[in-house]
Amino acid sequence: MSIRHTFIYACCALSVIGCASVPPAEQLQREMVGVSGKSVLFTTGYRDGCQSGLSAGGNKAFTYAKDLSKANTPDYKLGWEDGFRVCQSRQVQRNSQRNGYDGFGSPYPWLPRTGVTIGVQL
Repeated sequence: MSIRHTFIYACCALSVIGCASVPPAEQLQREMVGVSGKSVLFTTGYRDGCQSGLSAGGNKAFTYAKDLSKANTPDYKLGWEDGFRVCQSRQVQRNSQRNGYDGFGSPYPWLPRTGVTIGVQL
């Protein structure tokens, strides 16, 4: 095997590794950055709202989550609403970037679009 073939195989392996998805727990942890210093109820609400927003944005690794026993608590409610709005928006944006859609047509017409469109304008 030549050096050229080795280089091609290495590039292919790196591209496949780069496409690997982030585990849900790690993604949720990344989304929680910037919420430190808030009350426990706000943080819990933000986490639940973020998980729900990621799900609504089309990420099938997440499901709707809301603690109904805390839903009327002001801190939890505010955290949930903030988490939902921010995480749903980020997920929709990631879907659009992944699909390469710029509003003028796909740069790869032979590659089908697989994103989620839910009627949200960013």
